[in-house]
Amino acid sequence: MKNFSSAATVLLTIFIDLLCFGIILPLLPSFSIQVLHINEFVIGLSAGIYSLMQFLFLPFWGALSDRYGRKPVITISLFGSIISNLLLAFVFSGTILSVSFFIFTRALAGVFAANISAAQAVISDITTHEERTKGIGYVSAAFSLGFVFGPAIGGILSEKFGFAIPVFFSSGLSFIAFLMSIFVLKESLPDEIMKRNRNVKQNFNPLNFKKYTAAVKNKTFGKFIVIFFVSVFSFSNIFGTLQLFCARTDGLNFNQEEIGYILSFMGIIGAIVQLYLLKMLDKLIGSVNTLLSGCILAAIGLALLGYSGSAYFLMFTIAVLASGNGLCNTMSASLLTQHVSSSEQGSIIGINHSLGSLARFFGPVWGGFIYQYAGYKFPFITGGFFMILLYFYSHRVLKN
Repeated sequence: MKNFSSAATVLLTIFIDLLCFGIILPLLPSFSIQVLHINEFVIGLSAGIYSLMQFLFLPFWGALSDRYGRKPVITISLFGSIISNLLLAFVFSGTILSVSFFIFTRALAGVFAANISAAQAVISDITTHEERTKGIGYVSAAFSLGFVFGPAIGGILSEKFGFAIPVFFSSGLSFIAFLMSIFVLKESLPDEIMKRNRNVKQNFNPLNFKKYTAAVKNKTFGKFIVIFFVSVFSFSNIFGTLQLFCARTDGLNFNQEEIGYILSFMGIIGAIVQLYLLKMLDKLIGSVNTLLSGCILAAIGLALLGYSGSAYFLMFTIAVLASGNGLCNTMSASLLTQHVSSSEQGSIIGINHSLGSLARFFGPVWGGFIYQYAGYKFPFITGGFFMILLYFYSHRVLKN
């Protein structure tokens, strides 16, 4: 890579973004129930609003970085992450006990977490074409590691020191990345490109549905976007509801630390699948069969999760679910890149990421809604049902 210090700073930024998300993830449902006394549907909304804001602001931050540079966008967004975490800490410490303010802090965090578009652009700027795959691999590793360590840290800190300390810890991590972005990160986009981009009129419209519908309807690669969206939606059903299920006093009765370990275990399984199992299955049975296997595994894991009566059975179902999710999501994204021309790679992959964020909004909202009005097993049962439907859809469009 042309600039190792910039690459390291960006990868640290991505790692910290996911670490902070993971740290807070185990806390939200328990705090919402115990302190704010809100129902499961609103919990799902509070979990999903973060991803909705990412969906809305990913194009904005990415386009802004093309016009004014990667460094200022990353620096500003990291400062915003510090502020959003500090505001959330006011809620978790009991200083401001307001449901609307709580949801606002999660929305604000999602706005600034959309800096991933600028961070990934840095990697593209400083890598050669031959190094690009390796660079993307480093980005994926930073994502995975953040989610592996985050929930465990959040669970341990909250169980021992209360809800607010993990959030202050997240703010401290964001502050470290913020300082690195100021003093270590170097601008990766040449001045002449920024000047040229500023002379081009752009419309920052995240709700330009024509570009999304056009991509989904494309006969060559649209099916892979649909598969990715449904898979992400089905899996994100459990964000919020899994923690509630594990904490039920008439069920597993896990504390915050134990829930954090469970979520980290899920991240570890996902990382192992992406690093080892995916390549092995791809060689043995091919890309399409690997994706279909992922659909079946995810469906089984989701359907059985709500019937977990012990920690061992829960870990088994989560291992099956995480394996299926890793295979289906990663393979659908990989097949998408293989069927998109080089001239469209950036825009189509960006659309896929944006729709993935939208799926992560609808998933928790649906999960919270069905948990409240149908029962604690139904987010998982319906998630499994959607994955079965996805299997039949994928089989029809990929095998014919």
